[in-house]
Amino acid sequence: MTRTWLTVLVTGFGGAAMAADGMVEIRRGADGMLFGSCVPSLVLDNKTLRTLDYVQVDVEFVLRDGRRATLEFKSRYRHGIDRPIAPGASAALVVHGDESRPLWATCEEIVSSRAVSVACETAGGACTETVGVKP
Repeated sequence: MTRTWLTVLVTGFGGAAMAADGMVEIRRGADGMLFGSCVPSLVLDNKTLRTLDYVQVDVEFVLRDGRRATLEFKSRYRHGIDRPIAPGASAALVVHGDESRPLWATCEEIVSSRAVSVACETAGGACTETVGVKP
């Protein structure tokens, strides 16, 4: 499967333009701590009529001391066991610790975040639905 990157729509999720049957919504989940470093998470809501095969969101975090760090949040390992996300289902997008570097900061030190890229695949190709991200 080839990776296709989609343009990110950063939005507040609401309004008539976002029909429940055509949008993939991604929002910030619960933060955790591991060995003194913040481990953020994202939650995906599949409000489309299609099953999603793979989703990855790269989020850049700006820390209080000015450092920037980008983390990859994935619905599964890229070449791992399939974990499809059915229509109407929610799923966690997580940072795989063995594939990324930690933030080396507490969660309170995060001052802002923004999505820098999104990959979404369904039925062997790129998702055609809108993907909204509010990290």
